[in-house]
Amino acid sequence: MKSVIDKPAYRILRSRRTGDFPKKYQATYELMDERTQATVAACDLIGRAVFDTLEIREAGSKRWTMKPNRRIMPSRWLVTDAGGRLAVQFDQKLLGKLTNPLYKTVLAILDGNGDELCRLIDLHNAKAARVLGLESGKYAISRNDKVLAHFQSLPRKEQPRSKGLLGRLTGWLTAADPAIVSLGTDHALPAPFALAMYLLHDELTDTSAG
Repeated sequence: MKSVIDKPAYRILRSRRTGDFPKKYQATYELMDERTQATVAACDLIGRAVFDTLEIREAGSKRWTMKPNRRIMPSRWLVTDAGGRLAVQFDQKLLGKLTNPLYKTVLAILDGNGDELCRLIDLHNAKAARVLGLESGKYAISRNDKVLAHFQSLPRKEQPRSKGLLGRLTGWLTAADPAIVSLGTDHALPAPFALAMYLLHDELTDTSAG
């Protein structure tokens, strides 16, 4: 099926799978590459992304683990490979420390050595979006004040994968899927790290969460 956008994009698909899952199972998230229409990363959200350890499955057989730096009020989340080697870190310490009149940092994305790769920034300011050259989107990935990618909604092309009445109702009520759209020729982040970032963002920016 042809992509609905001509830029590199990850479409985020949320569904609930049936089977023997822990009681804390919330949903399954899949990252689909719009250009290839292939699922490139997936995660069963069991518990909450900010407090619990999650496994992220990359296309093929590679597995990644994301866990918080501490159980109470975590401020950093560590992504390690199957051998326990640290690959990426998501740091919330910049929140409120590195401020800008146009936007604020939600997460700093660091490599395994702690060097900054990019930031997830909050653009809930119309002027900020215009200054950074964005027509839409309230969150973006940036490096040195240059936007690499932003969040937007993509029209849904097919019925949701969930079965049953709940799945059909979700499809009728939701006409679009969230997506991470890159502005360059390739994705701003590898798929498993982009999915990890999205799951953290979904909870950290959810004003309805208790």
